[in-house]
Amino acid sequence: MTDEDLETRTLHTREVATDSEHLEGLAASDGEPTYDVMNPWGEDGPAPVGQWRTDILGPAYQSQTIELIADAEGDNVATLVKYLPHRDPDVSENAKAFPKSVTLYLHGRNDYFFQTELAQTFAEAGSAFYALDLRKYGRSLRPWQTIGYTDNLNVYDEEIGEALDIIAEENPNLPLILSGHSTGGLIATLWAHRHPGAFDALILNSAWLEMHTLANLRTTVAPVLERIAQRNPRWEVPGGGGPGFYGRSLTQGWATSGLTVPQACADNPDDPAMKGWEYALAWKRPESYPIPAAWLDAILDGHNTVENDVHLSCPVLSMMSTSSYTGEEWSERVFSSDVVLDVEVIAERSMNLADCVTIARFPGKHDLFLSDPDVRTNVRHTMKRWIGAFVTPVE
Repeated sequence: MTDEDLETRTLHTREVATDSEHLEGLAASDGEPTYDVMNPWGEDGPAPVGQWRTDILGPAYQSQTIELIADAEGDNVATLVKYLPHRDPDVSENAKAFPKSVTLYLHGRNDYFFQTELAQTFAEAGSAFYALDLRKYGRSLRPWQTIGYTDNLNVYDEEIGEALDIIAEENPNLPLILSGHSTGGLIATLWAHRHPGAFDALILNSAWLEMHTLANLRTTVAPVLERIAQRNPRWEVPGGGGPGFYGRSLTQGWATSGLTVPQACADNPDDPAMKGWEYALAWKRPESYPIPAAWLDAILDGHNTVENDVHLSCPVLSMMSTSSYTGEEWSERVFSSDVVLDVEVIAERSMNLADCVTIARFPGKHDLFLSDPDVRTNVRHTMKRWIGAFVTPVE
């Protein structure tokens, strides 16, 4: 229903959520696993406030903590990550030239920034790259917080604004690209809508712009969900069991899948798509975690805004898979389809985001940058060509 680990809920939402009386009467489940959310930082702990320090991704990345206004759960922070291509031996030389633009990237739900090829791609396109781990996600998650919780997507204006101030100070007078994956794509789209003219381009990777059945499901569920959220904001929205194929495909890769390995992966045995992606499971969890009613209500409100109000002045590149897969059988399609969202819905909503919209589709996963190597290569080439065509450097 949502991003990454919410695949298990996505595939069954239609059966559960369309029955409004059933939705209002169900109880939340329990028994969720617990994680040490500070463990991925290691002995050094979180990045300092207002000061760059080498990030957990290695010497080519730096991060700093941004202090935010506290809420009912306590203190909040966000974390800004900066890519330093001149310290990366695996990136092309043209990525180390003086940038012609600058990019801010927003991750999805059950996610954080770890996709280093994404940073390399923007750098090779001449764009300085920054990623923001939003409050209560990834590097910004603290032990007293409910992972990913908010009841209003506008709350992210604070950290996005703070991040942009830092970026502008380091990269004055450069065109700005806003980019986002899945729920981060929705947040980015809504932010661009509320701040017309602030960005020069929007690049989306499987942006969660609508529910599976367009507005039909949303208009049925939203009134019931709103009532529940008002009475009990943290009530867990049920979503069914689901097979958990997305997380399995990411952590295990093709090598232990028991499936016929495509030649592109067989030729690259050390590629993460083959051997499994490495990331912090405390920050990007293999199983679903609860979906609070107030959070989903905020998401549906965002979808309504996208449908009825959003029309951006900047060019948009919206990328997604060529197919969705909702089957119950573990198969090769898990590795070449979006098993989280309905890509036809994403494509339809994307077309109305602006006057200038480019739709690009690839036989890849929900996060295209976690797909097979040949797919990732095509995604990277497409992005670089598009940035070269639509993001004009300052003369």
